[in-house]
Amino acid sequence: MEIISSLYPFILDWLDLVVRWIHIIVGIAWIGTSFYFNWLDSRLDREVNNEKIDGELWSVHSGGFYHINKLKGPPTKFPKELHWFKWEAYSTWISGFALLIIVYYLNAETMMIDKQINEINIFTAIIISITFLIGSWLIYDYLCKSSLINNKILFSILCFSLATIASYSLTKIFGSRAAYIHVGACIGTIMAANVFYVIIPSQKNMVNAALANKEPDLKKGLAAKTRSIHNNYLTLPVLFIMISSHFPFTYGHKYNWLILAIISIIGASVRHYFNLRNQKKYNVWILPTAAFGMICLMLYVSLPKINTNIDQDNLELISFNEVNNIIQYRCGVCHAQKPTFEGFEDAPKGVVFATAQDILNNLSSIKAQSIDSDIMPPGNITGMTEAERNKLKIWIESGASINN
Repeated sequence: MEIISSLYPFILDWLDLVVRWIHIIVGIAWIGTSFYFNWLDSRLDREVNNEKIDGELWSVHSGGFYHINKLKGPPTKFPKELHWFKWEAYSTWISGFALLIIVYYLNAETMMIDKQINEINIFTAIIISITFLIGSWLIYDYLCKSSLINNKILFSILCFSLATIASYSLTKIFGSRAAYIHVGACIGTIMAANVFYVIIPSQKNMVNAALANKEPDLKKGLAAKTRSIHNNYLTLPVLFIMISSHFPFTYGHKYNWLILAIISIIGASVRHYFNLRNQKKYNVWILPTAAFGMICLMLYVSLPKINTNIDQDNLELISFNEVNNIIQYRCGVCHAQKPTFEGFEDAPKGVVFATAQDILNNLSSIKAQSIDSDIMPPGNITGMTEAERNKLKIWIESGASINN
């Protein structure tokens, strides 16, 4: 038992690595097929002199020519093997939920709960997490089945508003990083559930109807097409959330929920541009507008952090000894050669604050994660105070000297 207890942190790290790798692989497969079939359907040549063919496409790839036909109806004779694209979606969600358990549920005290935001226990945090995942699908599915689905603009505005409200709520419940990940998990759940509950059943209905020589349920087909389009537009926002943990200036910002909403709009608009382009509709203004929006967002987030008028004479003198004590006491329990914080066998990301030079080498990370945002220590588990963060800020702004 003692050996298992000692190996526990290493087992979790390896599980994190393996499951994350699987999640990326199957996610790429799912997104790739989704993007390809949307591109394929819009690029088909519809002027085909064949009453059985709805469209065709010629392409060249990997040293060969490909001729793809889309039939107007079912084939007169079904092939021995009919390829279904569903396990990519299911595997992506299953591996994603497994990651949620490994990274967040099993480390809820540090990765999910931030006591400066909301003091909740681990069980409550996990229940809230699962409730958001299930609730997001139920609300979305209800709206899709309502008459509102016939008004695309109103439907989109309402769904986006609800998603923004959910994002804001999550930032007031969990730590900021966990809040972002949960927004992504909710969207991913919607996308996977669309495949499982709507898209695949529609395809099965179509195949079964063809085999029974009956007319398929057209309503199911239309619903599947709508959900597929929704998934297509949701992809880029989810991809941003997947990489957002590397950019604390987004999820660690005071208005992180608003930043996420704006970036999601930008991502969806970029996807819209390519969808239109595939239909040979060249709305060239979309990409420059998206780029301008990204630049404005960058300036909004970055400019307040730039202090170009520092009065060195009036700055409080902060000694390196004070700074070192803060870092060792608040950060050094994890970022050490042999971490003393429970659950850490190695320093996170290999960052160690053993010497003054170690601190100087990581100034940008310290500033980004403990001053520009308060995401470190995670969940403020070591209780770093605002006064201590301010001392770090003053010390860095006054030149980060180690000789005082």
